[in-house]
Amino acid sequence: MIRIATEHLSEIKRDAEAVYPHECCGLLIGRFEHDGRTRVVLKINPVKNSWPLEERQARMLISPADYLRAEKEFSAEGLGVVGDYHSHPNHPAVPSRFDLEHAAWPTLSYIVVSVIDGRACELRSWEIAPDGSRFKEEEIVKGTRLCR
Repeated sequence: MIRIATEHLSEIKRDAEAVYPHECCGLLIGRFEHDGRTRVVLKINPVKNSWPLEERQARMLISPADYLRAEKEFSAEGLGVVGDYHSHPNHPAVPSRFDLEHAAWPTLSYIVVSVIDGRACELRSWEIAPDGSRFKEEEIVKGTRLCR
């Protein structure tokens, strides 16, 4: 399960619309609760899509350096990377096989937002199945504001 403020979901959608027709990407910053079963998002950290420009309409890459920088930057606040997000221009908010093969960690949440003709539509969150073979959809618990 992922807990995320409504404002953060809106921020993700705005990022996706701003970089359309390319895929956007970013990190979900927060903390793990309930023995890691719940990811609580407290900040959104958009990052540059590191994939070559000519292929960004169908691919995204968050560099390892961006993950490391975020972990270092937010650790002073007791926070870390609990997931990432990216957009699917003119495709459903369902992770691809490529997404599964390049997912960073099985403990993270992966938000995918569908952007159709420049407008963010569907947004869904996914986690990797325990055997690593597929993504399974996870519940999104929304709120207007989350406390630390």
